Amino acid sequence: LKDENLVPLSPDEYEEMQNDVEQEELKVEEEAKAIHTRATGEKMRWFDDASVGPIEKGPGDEGNEFDVLMVDETDGMVAAEKIVDVLKEQGVCLCEANAPHELLGAAFDEAEALWEAGFFGPPMKVCDEDGQTEAQVWKDVLYQDEHKVLWINPEGQDPRFSGRMKALTSLSENMLEFCRGLGEPLERKTGIFFTHLWNAMLSCYTGDKVYGCHLDNPHSCGSAGSQLPDNGLRLTLVYYLNVHWNPTSDYNGGGMDVFLTDPGSAPASATAARRSKRVRVAPHADALAIFLSERMAHQVIPTKGKDKWFCLTMWCFEQEAMADFLPKIFEMRQKQLESQYGAEQEESDSDLD
Repeated sequence: LKDENLVPLSPDEYEEMQNDVEQEELKVEEEAKAIHTRATGEKMRWFDDASVGPIEKGPGDEGNEFDVLMVDETDGMVAAEKIVDVLKEQGVCLCEANAPHELLGAAFDEAEALWEAGFFGPPMKVCDEDGQTEAQVWKDVLYQDEHKVLWINPEGQDPRFSGRMKALTSLSENMLEFCRGLGEPLERKTGIFFTHLWNAMLSCYTGDKVYGCHLDNPHSCGSAGSQLPDNGLRLTLVYYLNVHWNPTSDYNGGGMDVFLTDPGSAPASATAARRSKRVRVAPHADALAIFLSERMAHQVIPTKGKDKWFCLTMWCFEQEAMADFLPKIFEMRQKQLESQYGAEQEESDSDLD
């Protein structure tokens, strides 16, 4: 541009331009939200203030009450069988993973430094309107509480993170290997199988916040007419890094409650899940919570104050089902729009009569 073509904006003109930009952004967001189905509305009711069931098992003065202690397991295959047996019986298994304390301390320090440096961001990158729509779907289903995260990608790490996440990467690779060892016994004993793994997602829970209860894959929850399609998620692993957690403080913010409904199927409703007994997981370093993504409702425990609570989350999924998820969402939305249009047309014709 030439200098003579540059015309300064008055304050009123600048404000009007900013309002136009904001309105356009809101329009894109509203269009993205239009994909919401009745199932999405059903999912949103997981946030209702229904009475919550009692804690059946939780941390004591010595920390979490574990189902499996990996320090006692000399055979990885035998340990995997034990973990799957617990998953089959109660839908969630709490393990002490036996990572070196020095590694956990280094991972926490890396996570805190990355958070303070501002490297955490939205779970999904949005480059266009389609990306906004996809991000909105996954936010409603999976990322309700994950506003800022950091993905740990050992094979394609961002150059900005070079040397900044060695311990986090090491723990992430250990989780990947751990997941692979669960695949065969999980399918054999429960009929649940997965084909792929996501990289670990690093989350931070902090501030005065309350978090929502949800299923990672709610496709079988609720009435038939209100169900979301299968998003492919089968198994969820959450690994805590917080070496500063104090078992005598009676504070478990940033940890997790898992609702003990029937592990053989999804809960009948949000109310049924929330009224069930709970397993409470404190956010202590080296605690690994494993649960069935389609069947076990869970909720991050409310946080208070400025302390930061970090965890790594990894999902095991079935690729074919996940590939069909978004197309089925859009198909459901299209059918709803057609049904709505038909109903409006009938009402209009009736008025003419």
